[in-house]
Amino acid sequence: MKQFLDYLPVVAFFAAYFISGRDIYTATWAILIGCLIQVSGSLLLWRKVEKMHWFVFIMTAIFGGMTLLLRDDTFIKWRPTIINFLFAVILFGGHFLHRNLLQRLLETLMLKGLGHIIPLQPVQWRILNIVFVGYFLFVGVVNLYVAFSFSTDFWVLFKAIGFSILSIVFYGSVMLYLYRCMSPEERKRLFEDKAAANDPENKES
Repeated sequence: MKQFLDYLPVVAFFAAYFISGRDIYTATWAILIGCLIQVSGSLLLWRKVEKMHWFVFIMTAIFGGMTLLLRDDTFIKWRPTIINFLFAVILFGGHFLHRNLLQRLLETLMLKGLGHIIPLQPVQWRILNIVFVGYFLFVGVVNLYVAFSFSTDFWVLFKAIGFSILSIVFYGSVMLYLYRCMSPEERKRLFEDKAAANDPENKES
């Protein structure tokens, strides 16, 4: 259910765009409603909403609302760039305040996915932080270039396909970097945990 809510706004946007005959305003309504369902569903099911969902909902309400109010798709096209630029600013600011927010986020994900935290050196966390800042800035710039250099149809297709490819390559590279940073003992533990998770006897018990 959580994964469904995580991807609902994006899926709603693309589905509405193509089903409506490529109407960007219908798609904007869809992503607004999708974000609202995402936030409401989280409150109803888990009594809390992730900060990321709140942030995306607010940005979508602002830029989507301006698009619908002024009938100008410029604002919804700026939305991904503003979101990515703000992510970059937050991570960059944390770097100088010695509060590595990326480290907190990734360690939380490690605990959920692996059951333990992969220990990294402070310099390795700083490298990751700067890499993420660069990635968010890059994606924001690419979005602006595609949005205002090509047709709306191409922009929507690029968001669906191009950005998905960029994300897969980037996050795959991050996972490879984390693996290379792991000690031999940590790598062994990772494969042992994976094997235990796939063991039918463990699942039955």
